[in-house]
Amino acid sequence: MAESESSRKIQKQLVSDSDMAMVTQQLIQRSDEGINRSSNGKNNISSDDDHDHQAEIDQRSRDEIIRKEKIEEIFGKEEEACRPKKRRYRSLVSIYRETKPIFREIYDYHEKKPIR
Repeated sequence: MAESESSRKIQKQLVSDSDMAMVTQQLIQRSDEGINRSSNGKNNISSDDDHDHQAEIDQRSRDEIIRKEKIEEIFGKEEEACRPKKRRYRSLVSIYRETKPIFREIYDYHEKKPIR
C-alpha cells in the first residue's frame, strides 16, 4: 500500500513538472509571437534583400536571448555541473624513483637454496 502511494506521488510530481514545462514553452511562444508582430513593421523598412536577411538574423538572436532570459526568470539560472576530478595515475618511472628497492631472496624450489 505504501509503495502505491509513493508511486502515485512520484507520478503526480512528474506530470506536474511536464505540465509546467509545457505551459512555460507555450508562454514563451506566445510572447515571441507578440514580439514578432510588433517588430515586423520595423523590419520591412529596408528594401535590400541582404539587409533584410541580416535584420531577420539579428531579430532571431534577440528573440533567443529574450527566450533564455524568460526561462532563467521562471526556473532560475542554470547551475554548471561540476565534473569529478579526473583521476591521474603516476608513471612507473616516478614510482621507481621514490621507492626504495626491496630485495628478496629467490629460492630454488627444487634444491631449497637461495639464489643470488
